[in-house]
Amino acid sequence: MELSEDASVFHCAFCDSTLKPTGRNQVQSFYFPPKGKKQAVQKALLRTLKDKRGISATVVESHLVYAPYWRVKGMLFQWAFGRKYESSTYDGPSFDYFKKLRAVAYHRTFPAFNSETFQLISIGLRAQAMRMWPFNREKMGSDALVLEQEVSLKEAVKKSLQTSSPLLDGGKLSLHINKTALIGEQYSLLYFPFFYFLLDTGTSRHQLIVDGLSHRVVKGTLPVGALTRNSNEKGLPYTPLNFIPFKCPNCGWDLPFQPSARIHLCTTCGKAWQEFGGRFHQVHYKVWEPDARVPGKNNIIYLPLWRLEVSITTPKGQCLTQKDFFALFPRPRVLDQVELETKPIHFYIPAFRIKNPVAVDKFAARLTLQQPFIPGASSTLRGQQAAPAWLPLGEAMEMAQLLLFSMTPKRAKPTQEAVKNAKIQLRHKELLFLPFFQKGIFLREVHTDLAIQKNCLEL
Repeated sequence: MELSEDASVFHCAFCDSTLKPTGRNQVQSFYFPPKGKKQAVQKALLRTLKDKRGISATVVESHLVYAPYWRVKGMLFQWAFGRKYESSTYDGPSFDYFKKLRAVAYHRTFPAFNSETFQLISIGLRAQAMRMWPFNREKMGSDALVLEQEVSLKEAVKKSLQTSSPLLDGGKLSLHINKTALIGEQYSLLYFPFFYFLLDTGTSRHQLIVDGLSHRVVKGTLPVGALTRNSNEKGLPYTPLNFIPFKCPNCGWDLPFQPSARIHLCTTCGKAWQEFGGRFHQVHYKVWEPDARVPGKNNIIYLPLWRLEVSITTPKGQCLTQKDFFALFPRPRVLDQVELETKPIHFYIPAFRIKNPVAVDKFAARLTLQQPFIPGASSTLRGQQAAPAWLPLGEAMEMAQLLLFSMTPKRAKPTQEAVKNAKIQLRHKELLFLPFFQKGIFLREVHTDLAIQKNCLEL
């Protein structure tokens, strides 16, 4: 099978079946097959040592070794607030406040073993450019050794957040807020091949490590003790892939084939499902129906968003109602303060797959600042066109934390001080589908008239 890391549905090219892989929310293990045979690499190594170094050596011990590396993929968000100083036409310096969001794709690999004496601390772009195979001891070679994994998933999560500072434009900058978050991250365990040779030159013995793909000698040593202890290891690290039928548990019809979706909406009965623990669980959702007088109602597309009822804890206190919310993020209009005391705070986080994170972040901030009133009546989507829900709830909560900075003006110093160390607590959640209609290059929300460019998201 050929199954990408972020695919949630598998379509078999042989039997034409559509299956749902289970356990994709857990760590998956892959390996790179080496290039060339160990014997050929050994022969070339001894010939090179003799021709170029004048060293005659014999191989005392040789192994094909697979060393584990953690690979992290996700979207890196970095908010920066501060002052930018520039030269002035007068005698003194001048400055202006700035607010900048950096959102870039994030890829990183680092060793999952004790690498203090090993200098290949990353496998670089090969993790994105070269084909990987699911971890399989039989195909990796029964005589191959697997290096012991010593860096746990919990430690890998901490290490992945050790990112660089924001890339800001030139000039003299004074940072007031620097907030970094990794959203939608996926962790994989990659087993990279090395050829291990123990050489005897007659007077001494030396350990030599050769990259299994580039055939370059790698500086440093591998922990031989770990190889010995793990030589008979046959177990599979983390959870293997299993498959369940990709059918609606309620009506039995096939669910729509959308490989990037995490929540699957049945077009027959209208129920939504999410796989967890090897079985489908129902996801309850609501639809904000458009008015019957809306033109082109048949051409409406529904986009999923997480509607999160939250409370915000700041150093000055807790925000529980919309009155507290608009005190933290003031609006340039008159609001009924008595009515706001009874309304909870809702954050709106796009759950559809995005191409332009900055534009989508701006749309979510504007929608959250409006705090629109949505009727409580729910409905069901059956034959309507709806985009798949891709963002899980846990990642939506991380996006909600970043949304605090998105809604903060660059000159609002009191608000910046409040959100700098603010925490968000989830009180209630629901998946909400909002109606959009196409107008030129934009998708415009029917009720709020907020727009987003079509090329900012994947439909």
